[in-house]
Amino acid sequence: MAITRRIAALIVGLCLGAGVAPASATGKFEFGFHYGSWSWNLLKPVIEGLANDLGVEMKNTQLDTIKDDRPDLDIREKSFNNDIDFDSSGHTFGFDVRWYPGGEDGSFSLGLAVVKTRMKFGISKMTTELILENVKTHEELGFAAVASGDVTANPLAFLLSFRWDIAPRAVVHPYITLGFGAAGVSALDETTMRYDFQGTLTVPGEPPDTISESGTKTLLQLKEEDRQRKIDDGSLEKPFDYPIKFFPFFQFHLGLKAKVARSVHLLVDFGVLDGFALRGGLVVRI
Repeated sequence: MAITRRIAALIVGLCLGAGVAPASATGKFEFGFHYGSWSWNLLKPVIEGLANDLGVEMKNTQLDTIKDDRPDLDIREKSFNNDIDFDSSGHTFGFDVRWYPGGEDGSFSLGLAVVKTRMKFGISKMTTELILENVKTHEELGFAAVASGDVTANPLAFLLSFRWDIAPRAVVHPYITLGFGAAGVSALDETTMRYDFQGTLTVPGEPPDTISESGTKTLLQLKEEDRQRKIDDGSLEKPFDYPIKFFPFFQFHLGLKAKVARSVHLLVDFGVLDGFALRGGLVVRI
């Protein structure tokens, strides 16, 4: 408990230069737990690019499977077309400790939180049409497939947040939370892509060949496969890699806080948490 107070006091001290009032003997701690739902669905028009990127990775997996299934053919990709339906879902939960330097009636607080979030971005249906070329004979081959799959991340993040309670003396009052944090690069490496597809390969002079596969790969495996693919193809393109070396988190929530006992409050809030989260929580003030 003494260690927790020292950490919170240090954070408050670092914020004094930004105009935060110094902690006083009346300062209060809050310990809380929250749980809620998470999704990207409100951002569908914005994240179509992510769906397309996932579709390309699934198409690459299909092409690799065709090459493995038909080693007698020396083929290369000429063109492809994807039609994608996508959705997202998940949940988030965590624990946090907050310090109110102004005490029980204070408005401003600083918080440290550990947050576990399950983020699932799914493709409910993807139809792919591939035009291939037999390098030896220059004949065109066709591949049409129906696929589904998803990308799932389970980052464990640490967040520093700033909260402003509006009219904190009221039994029920609103609040605003702004926070920043991150999970390590392992959260990216361990993010998984699940896929399932079945398609028909048409080769001139041969009956249609059905090719299917299902499986799960991590982003780390996809990185290594894409690097090897470009080496094998003699491509000068840079292989797939993460744009940054950590999993960033940004939080902006609007909420309501209700006092149900002298030191117990219930919370409900909605806002941005690398997506959209609707959460409920319970906090105890000491």
